[in-house]
Amino acid sequence: MLNKESVSMFGLIFGIFIFSLFIITEPPLALNNIAWVTAGIGLLMTIWWVTEAIPIYATGLIPLILFPIFDIYDLKSISVAYAHPLVLLFLGGFIIAAAMESCGLHKRIALNILSLSGLSPSKIIAGFMLTTASISMWVSNTASTIMMLPIALSVITIFSKETNAKNEELAIPLLLAIAYSASVGGASTLIGTPTNIMLAGILSDTYNYEISFIDWLLIGLPILIFLLPIIWFFLTNISFKVSNKTSDALEKTITNMNKEIGKPSFAEKVVAAVFFLTAFLWILRRTLNEIFNLNLNDTSISLFGALLLFLIPTGKNIRACNWQVANKIPWGVLLLVGGGIALSKAFNSSGLATWIGSFSHFFINYEFYILIILAVGLIIFLTELNSNTATIATFAPILIIFAIGINHNPLFYVIPATIAASCAFMLPIATPPNAVIFGSGKIKISDMLRAGFLLNIISIFAISIASSFLIKLVFDIDIHSLPNWIK
Repeated sequence: MLNKESVSMFGLIFGIFIFSLFIITEPPLALNNIAWVTAGIGLLMTIWWVTEAIPIYATGLIPLILFPIFDIYDLKSISVAYAHPLVLLFLGGFIIAAAMESCGLHKRIALNILSLSGLSPSKIIAGFMLTTASISMWVSNTASTIMMLPIALSVITIFSKETNAKNEELAIPLLLAIAYSASVGGASTLIGTPTNIMLAGILSDTYNYEISFIDWLLIGLPILIFLLPIIWFFLTNISFKVSNKTSDALEKTITNMNKEIGKPSFAEKVVAAVFFLTAFLWILRRTLNEIFNLNLNDTSISLFGALLLFLIPTGKNIRACNWQVANKIPWGVLLLVGGGIALSKAFNSSGLATWIGSFSHFFINYEFYILIILAVGLIIFLTELNSNTATIATFAPILIIFAIGINHNPLFYVIPATIAASCAFMLPIATPPNAVIFGSGKIKISDMLRAGFLLNIISIFAISIASSFLIKLVFDIDIHSLPNWIK
């Protein structure tokens, strides 16, 4: 059986080999050399992403190196993608999340919600899911999973010790519930996961079309509200059998943790105030711009919130956030998002996306809902073997051109596909939350397959149908409403 190192080495060599073929061979008819080389670079990045031939974030640097060499873009033009406003939006969100974690605010929020959830194992799982999804809407799904994991492990340890419970009675469904709710919660807001930022960046940079924070929320939040109870039901009643009886052990755990955390510190209060101010400005940005004739945007609000944390003192020579805390953010994600935006830009400017889209006429007589379901299903199962961000970076431009080729509005394809990329539940490598939970050592791949396959199927139909209806409602368009930005 191949180990991770062997797969990585194979991917490294195979990616270079494939890219070399694109350099030395002539492009097919109707495709120029620039587009052909761009396709080779896209395949190289995809292979390296899938096999983790090099660190996944480092793969995002490839456009900076190869695009200038092959005269696809000069360095100045392509480097703009790495400072895209949506990359900076993510930067601000990461800094706010780091400050929350540093002062312990995330644990207080979690415990307060858990205290209201009930004290039976099934209700505790529901409480963790609600908590994780709520945090993941505003903090990256990876960070929210990492925040919740130690709390969950503490609950599991005490519960198992006092009741001699098996892992299937709480540990496995609870940990899976955290990962799944983090993924679905992150998909419900524009800043909750890199995939959403990736799509917004592609639409903004390539087509000059902006999806606002509130637009995405109006689509993602109803899907979250719909999917979360379904996931809870299947984890606690179908995939595993979880008790509904109240547990004194769980009550003791929450009581002890509440005593240990004490009263909110001044630093927590400051970070909470900045967090809610930032969320308030994101949600009411359009209204504030109209009333006060401002030009607020989601990126400036995010960076303003982060800057406030560096400015507000919480003690003598202490600020709400310092550089030691901010430096812990996942900088690599910013490179990955920038690389994806750069690749998408080259796909379109070179004519490669148009050429791929020209094959879409083969599907022109298919029913619209069948095409949506096929696209969403493809993305979910591809994401099981690939980074969800890499999947969207590769396929979002293709789906846009595909939709245009059959005279369909691309939003009906790329938005559900992007949400679906956060709903791959079967394997550890599918999403960062899955990987974090798998790293606890308490879950086997067979456990994830057991719970995840059926949830994948349910998600395909739920996301396809719900998002189609919501997109019509939010944007006031139908499938044949071709927007100005694609003409």
